[in-house]
Amino acid sequence: MSQLTHAKVHFTAQGIPYAEAFADVYFSDAGGLAETDYVFLQQNGLPQRWHTHTADTFHIVETGFGTGANFLVTWQRFCQFKQQHPDAQCQRLYFSSIEKYPLTLADLQQALQVHADQPELQPLIQQLLQQYPLGVSGCHRLVFDHGRVIVDLWLGDVSEVLPNLTPADAIYLDGFAPSKNPEMWQPKLFTDLAKISHANTSIATFTAAGMVKRGLQQAGFSVKKVQGFGRKREMLTATAPSVTSDNNNCFNTPSVETAHATKANAHKEVTIIGGGIASLCTALALQQRNINVHLICADNDVAMQASQNRQGAIYPSLHAQVTENSQLQVQAFLYARQFYQRWQQRGLDFKLDFCGMIHLGTTPQLQYRQSKIVTLWPEQLVSAVDAQQATAIAGLALQHSGIYYPLAGWLNPKQFCQAALAYLQQQSNFRFSNNTQVLNMQRQTDNWLISAASKTFTSDYIVLAAGSQLAKFATTHALPIITTRGQVSHVSQPKMAGLKTVLCHKGYITPAWQGLHSIGATFDRQSTTAFISSNDDAENMQQVAEQLDSPEWLSGAKVHSACAAFRAGLPDQSPIAAEIEPAFFALGGFGARGIMYAPMLAELIACQICTEPLPLTQLQRHNLSAARFKPKNK
Repeated sequence: MSQLTHAKVHFTAQGIPYAEAFADVYFSDAGGLAETDYVFLQQNGLPQRWHTHTADTFHIVETGFGTGANFLVTWQRFCQFKQQHPDAQCQRLYFSSIEKYPLTLADLQQALQVHADQPELQPLIQQLLQQYPLGVSGCHRLVFDHGRVIVDLWLGDVSEVLPNLTPADAIYLDGFAPSKNPEMWQPKLFTDLAKISHANTSIATFTAAGMVKRGLQQAGFSVKKVQGFGRKREMLTATAPSVTSDNNNCFNTPSVETAHATKANAHKEVTIIGGGIASLCTALALQQRNINVHLICADNDVAMQASQNRQGAIYPSLHAQVTENSQLQVQAFLYARQFYQRWQQRGLDFKLDFCGMIHLGTTPQLQYRQSKIVTLWPEQLVSAVDAQQATAIAGLALQHSGIYYPLAGWLNPKQFCQAALAYLQQQSNFRFSNNTQVLNMQRQTDNWLISAASKTFTSDYIVLAAGSQLAKFATTHALPIITTRGQVSHVSQPKMAGLKTVLCHKGYITPAWQGLHSIGATFDRQSTTAFISSNDDAENMQQVAEQLDSPEWLSGAKVHSACAAFRAGLPDQSPIAAEIEPAFFALGGFGARGIMYAPMLAELIACQICTEPLPLTQLQRHNLSAARFKPKNK
């Protein structure tokens, strides 16, 4: 995975950003937004094509996000289309944009000031700025308009990203001119575009360069020149030909499958088996896509197992090298932040506090590893702090240096699950069966038969998100699930009242909520029941004393209560989120990271069920699949 470099820009007297590496402006001084509208929307037949589009989603792929102007204009036009045609088949817009050299947030803010004379665009600009991601490679999914507009901002090289994308309905072939950026305009670019095209895909590009025309033609596209914008005499448009035996190795078939899948969404049902945060996140993701959802829970209520915690920390566990696992964790963490904030803004009532987190370097080995970590990631994600700085940030006296995650925090997962269930029960396409223990699931000709103690159900799809019970069924018994009992202690101590951020060492301490701090957690792989133990409370307290050199503010702390549950993990410390059998998905194995992983991986499964663009690379999806546990051929 490539390291990311921000674009180096300066601004012209007209306020237009100028890329120093490519010696070129980001857009024409003849009118950036008008150029976008003419070159990319009009020449791709938009917004007219949305009126007759037969699928629920329309997918645009763009090379070169730049200042986001193309997206902003497209978003504005899609909003206007939805206002005028609320019952049109096309309900959601996916915009997948690739950017190798993203602007910094400060430069993006300045660049978008050139559109200050467009008052109707200002709310969209502000929303984009609020969600603009950190400079971390990979896919950043940004959700707008209650899920009606979704941006997948892929930060990385176009040659690495394009093979991971699902078929596009329209392509904005943008970027700096071939003479300025020849590295991008290689033959592989055009063959990769062919591989994500179907018979109805269109392409528009600002350039009329001969090598672009020839590259598109050699990849199988039908190309023509049209009138260019402003002072540009010509530009190119292209369409994918009908699939024939000669080109079907490059082009996808028409979007019939996608159209069929999404048109049938309102008639499908997905049964989710479980009752924790993964189940509720999946139910929300599916319900937002008009899928009928049946949640089956073995307990009387949701969040009675591992999701029962009062306070669960949300932060990525980073490694001293940039690994696939740490990359996934950062993407999941950043998505989880916006996911929980979005649902809180929509009225779900649960406690959420992004108060930051300090991971204290309590051993020389950990301090060395932390010194490596801070060199690999943006300081907005993680930075080094000495003991004095850590003390000032935390609000308690600390003796160790560490690393600080300013975007981290904690969530009450039980409140979230209960609030999500209350919201879902108000929706006509959701039903809930509690106190229902699933005994068996059997594949039939065109659906699944689910057998419980006293009743049976049928379902088109199953998502098994059963936590520590994930491998208890015939379909999933081969998964090498590791269950670990853990206990968290709820503690009061007036001297700790000043704690302002989550503290992590070998365990963790949260700021007080309702007068109690959460301190944990134990790791017990021997027990078979989730009992509460005073010995575990003592172990939690002793661990803090040992790791933090018996801080004065801990003395006299009183344990008031505790909770215990089983975490489910996998040997490689990565979760599973994959289709195990046709129309049967497994979701779990989060270890202690369920709050962080669940939103992104629930989104992934919902997109797979609905045949929508996926927010992870092919390698990441493989690393989340059961296939990774199969023996490799020698």
